[in-house]
Amino acid sequence: MALGRSTPFVVITTLVCIPVLTTFVAHGAMPGPGGGSPTATDKPAVHATKASEAKPGASGQTTLAGNVVPFLKIHCYRCHADGKNRGDVALDGIKDDENALKDDRALWDTVIRAVQNGEMPPKRSPRPTDVEADMFVKSLNTILARVDCGGTKNPGRVTARRLNRVEYQNTIRDLLYIPEFTIGDDFPPDDIGYGFDNIGDVLTMSSSLLERYLKSAELAMALTDKTAKQSKARTKMVEPLKLFADVQTIPLEFNNYQQRARIVLERFAARAYRRPVKPEEIERLMDFVRFSLAHEGESFDRPRATFAAMRAVLVSPHFLFRIEQDPPGADAALITEHELATRLSYFLWSTMPDEELTYLANQGQLRANLDEQVRRMLASPRAHALTENFATQWLKIRGIKTFAPDPALYPTFNEPLRKAMLEETSRFFDHVVTNDRPILDFIDADYTFANEVLAKHYGIAGVSGEEFRKVAVDRRQRGGVLTHASVLSATSTPVRPSPVKRGIWILEVLFNTRPAPPPPNVPELEADGKKLTGSLRQVMQKHRDNPQCAGCHSKFDPMGLALENYDALGRWRSNDGTNPIDASGVLPGGQSFGTAQEFRAVLLGRRSDFRRGLAEKLLTYALGRGLEYYDRCAIDGICAATATGDDRFSSLILAIVKSDPFQYRNGRQETK
Repeated sequence: MALGRSTPFVVITTLVCIPVLTTFVAHGAMPGPGGGSPTATDKPAVHATKASEAKPGASGQTTLAGNVVPFLKIHCYRCHADGKNRGDVALDGIKDDENALKDDRALWDTVIRAVQNGEMPPKRSPRPTDVEADMFVKSLNTILARVDCGGTKNPGRVTARRLNRVEYQNTIRDLLYIPEFTIGDDFPPDDIGYGFDNIGDVLTMSSSLLERYLKSAELAMALTDKTAKQSKARTKMVEPLKLFADVQTIPLEFNNYQQRARIVLERFAARAYRRPVKPEEIERLMDFVRFSLAHEGESFDRPRATFAAMRAVLVSPHFLFRIEQDPPGADAALITEHELATRLSYFLWSTMPDEELTYLANQGQLRANLDEQVRRMLASPRAHALTENFATQWLKIRGIKTFAPDPALYPTFNEPLRKAMLEETSRFFDHVVTNDRPILDFIDADYTFANEVLAKHYGIAGVSGEEFRKVAVDRRQRGGVLTHASVLSATSTPVRPSPVKRGIWILEVLFNTRPAPPPPNVPELEADGKKLTGSLRQVMQKHRDNPQCAGCHSKFDPMGLALENYDALGRWRSNDGTNPIDASGVLPGGQSFGTAQEFRAVLLGRRSDFRRGLAEKLLTYALGRGLEYYDRCAIDGICAATATGDDRFSSLILAIVKSDPFQYRNGRQETK
């Protein structure tokens, strides 16, 4: 049977695999429980505190009636009670029933954040003292932590996740040992949920995508067959023949060919399914072998009968989806060692487990060697996948690939510069990972990575050639990803920098805090920038003078204006046209700064908020689902362990992979 004649494969796949996949999709591969709504993106980070830190009520325990409601009455009810629900927020419905807090978790998280950052009560209202505000935040956090962390453990449950485009390509590459394998442009891009393209709730399966998987399986096995023939002709073992390494001692006679095929398929399916396979699963795959042999006879190129079964594996739901078994009953239980190996490998490498992870899982020893394995994986070149697939989405810089600044205003922008911008951030993140640097380097650092093109763009002397190398930076102008040209360009328009985009970027990326959407019918600044008069700071002041806009713009405008020394390409400047740059500002919490360097120092002062925001982002990416209120305790533990580990990157990753949401699975479906 020629490779182009795939009738046995197509016929049996249609009869066997597609009905199985269709049934599987209908019963859990599509958006389901455990992930929440992917549009409810990135809830505000909130700090929990110990109960002993809050002032107890009359009963000795921190309560809503004794510790929370009195503050609300004095400082909040004027605008958010008795029908005066400004911003559609009513706070007078709270009773001394802690479970009532679950009804609108996002609201109370927002209340904590607003009081904590000094955004509420508004400045025109009676203001609490710092001690009063701090006590209120601690009290409400204590009660929320008691509600969230008390009772039965709830690690959540992840929807069965289809491999996204990158994961699929990497897995085919490593499964079949064909490094040159790439899927075509006809594969659709993956949908985004909670900021990432690996979220189970949005990774749907369509009939057209299944057709592409069928074609891709044909191509992958054709490449394997071609490489195997070339190796055989050279009488030299090469990578693809690893697929058959276990059966080299079995004779090639036709009578025992099925025995050879069975051994190959047992090994191949176990690797493809990322778990031990059952005898009945192998028997179904052997149907492909027997069908091919029966239709082609003894003259058939027999290895291709095995290839037909292997192609069936590549379109099986057990390969295309990451499937985890629910524990019996409704209680949470540890995931299996093979499921843990799969979670680890796709989290850190975006591909299937390697031989060492699989061996330890087979021996039941992966958890016992978890620290060692995580450090090994982070030191591996494969950990670059964390940069490519987490960092670029976390930092929102993928759009740089299509960024097109006005050539009349920015004539120095070209493709080498675009590539250098992305490469700088990629090298920086890789350096933090592989050298186990503190995560605070992302906010401020005395180094970056540059080649001649980027160094010239930044005004850094002594760098020549195309090769990137680590360079020192002038701390007055540069430090951390916030000052990378990739980030600064991604937060600009084609004609000018955007303080609004930059301020929102800081809130969303560094602190995982999403500001409220703008009210309807609010005019934007002139899109082309040609009608703006005065400095951009003066123009932005018009928005802050508008009562409709001031509430939100006062949060992010000062942050964005702190970066006004950087133009739309991230170059340092002292003037905006004829207007001197003023990078000073005051944040809602009262922290003031005069320069971009001082602003980064203010951000470093909020390291606990940054630590939490990054932990939430990484846990979301690791689990492939949005976080819920019951993940609060896990985040608390992750942040505490990271701080204890000197904020080293490995400390954060280890805390995540040891957390309950990563190690356990809930046996019951969540209700919304």
